[in-house]
Amino acid sequence: MTSRTSTAVASLSALLLASWSVTTAAQTRAVDTLNFEAGVESIDSDTSGSTSNGTLGLNLRGTLPLGSFFGASMEAGYSESRVRTREVVENEDGTLSGIRPSCNFDHLGGEVSLFARRPTLGRIGVSYGIGRLGSDCSETSFFLPHGKDSLDSDRVRFDVELYWRSFTIGASHTTLSLDDAPEIETTTITGSWYPLESLRLSLYGSDLYEEDTYGLSLEHQPQFLGDGFGVQLSYAKTDAEPGTRTITLGLTYYFGKRVPLLVRDRQYR
Repeated sequence: MTSRTSTAVASLSALLLASWSVTTAAQTRAVDTLNFEAGVESIDSDTSGSTSNGTLGLNLRGTLPLGSFFGASMEAGYSESRVRTREVVENEDGTLSGIRPSCNFDHLGGEVSLFARRPTLGRIGVSYGIGRLGSDCSETSFFLPHGKDSLDSDRVRFDVELYWRSFTIGASHTTLSLDDAPEIETTTITGSWYPLESLRLSLYGSDLYEEDTYGLSLEHQPQFLGDGFGVQLSYAKTDAEPGTRTITLGLTYYFGKRVPLLVRDRQYR
């Protein structure tokens, strides 16, 4: 799947650039105005016959215009995860240990993005992010030989989106570098539909070598709350064995001008 999806990213980028070069009609800016959003996210992930974990995260993002056709965004986030193993890690005789082996992880990261956008056509951009993952495991943990450890990472992402009426087709390619480890490359293809200006439904698929992930996500910006809040719900599952399913629930508050979700995605984010 990697070669096919990487080709799709390149093809979609070429199509957007070709359309860009022949379009001369007047339009709004890439980013209408400086804006901010803050969010909280809860993630529950469970691997069949193995571990499960729960994550709670916070993030803050700001997006600003750079002239008429360019924009930039900066994002920072912090999350804490707890790996639960009591139900799946057994003693040699098949009994469960009286002490629950566990690990807590915390992640602190940031990302800077630069992009070009025509709100009537699409968006193309590049991002660079860094992160640090720290662990705090019990003495009986099966995850790390030491109770505490940390891992630094950095990533580069290229992404492109093509807009057509109430539909968006997007693709991204991410390269993740870890301390003293080979690079990890992931490609994601997304198709989104806005049945209402305040509602987005998305189907997506991503590949990680021999493991593919497919998911469905929904984001709604309730108009009765004045277009100031967003609610996100998503479900994803891998096709590997053992398989992993992930459920994510998020809440976002938008500072500044109140606009419908379709306008926010194409002229503010």
